[in-house]
Amino acid sequence: MNICNVCPNNCNLDNQTICGEKPEFDSIKYVETTAVAIDPIEKKPLYHFLPGTETLSIGTKNCNIKCLFCQNHSIAQPSIETEVYTKTYTPEELVDIALENNLPSISWTYNEPTIHYKWIIQTAEIAKKEGIKTVLVTNGYNTPELINELSDYVDAVNVDIKSMNDTFYGEVCYAQLQPVLDSVESYYKKGVHIEITNLLIPGYNDDTPTIRKLVEYLKRLSDKIPLHFSAFYPQYKMMNVDPTSPKIIDKACDLAKYMGLKYVYPGNVPPSYKSNTFCTHCKQTLIKRVGYHVESNITGQNACPNCNHKADVIL
Repeated sequence: MNICNVCPNNCNLDNQTICGEKPEFDSIKYVETTAVAIDPIEKKPLYHFLPGTETLSIGTKNCNIKCLFCQNHSIAQPSIETEVYTKTYTPEELVDIALENNLPSISWTYNEPTIHYKWIIQTAEIAKKEGIKTVLVTNGYNTPELINELSDYVDAVNVDIKSMNDTFYGEVCYAQLQPVLDSVESYYKKGVHIEITNLLIPGYNDDTPTIRKLVEYLKRLSDKIPLHFSAFYPQYKMMNVDPTSPKIIDKACDLAKYMGLKYVYPGNVPPSYKSNTFCTHCKQTLIKRVGYHVESNITGQNACPNCNHKADVIL
């Protein structure tokens, strides 16, 4: 059997794979995209990596897990009857688009990028020669072997930890929690800039014990890993679930800060001061954010202008 080693599904490549793709057999001559757009880097969300810049965002098709609340299900989980429009690019063409628009990074996003890891590596090899960074927005559902190979080509990742409850992963995402945590730890240990997103779904993963468990887990790695609590809105097969109250997001942010995380941010809610980044030493505002409008006060030495304390931000 030809077993795929990209994720813990370990599909037989001679049969239909769960993601619907054959990642280990991918041609690296072209990238079959569903979306190519220019986005603020904060939309990924990445708040501590190249703040205030734009990134070339690339989406492909399909995913290796099956979240019932998928926000991009039309491309991540297309039905058999649905025709997904795609356009092909060579890795060189994608890098050229980034260069033409003076973009400092390329982000693989919208669906699960790692199911086409060979495309990412091929593009990153060319991008790196031009000084362009590579970003992944990923569910982290991968094998250690894949992360070991891929992390050499990636500069920043946002990993979506859906919940700290393995039952949630099994029933809502048809996946497992531990491989995701293993991926987070691997990226962190290899020095890849990492930020975490947690979508809070009412009645599923927004209870205080579950949130505390996530914060405690991240603190064991580093209290400086940025954490984004994002509000849920009814999507796909969870249209009967209420949207997340902004008060729940606020409460989660306050709890995580109280428990010792340095950088915690709200997402998918109206703008507030909690979206700003503050100096951990003197509380000076380092980065002010209103929506995707960003104002940075960080000095050229990557420090606080008030106390000169080092900023935990990659400029």
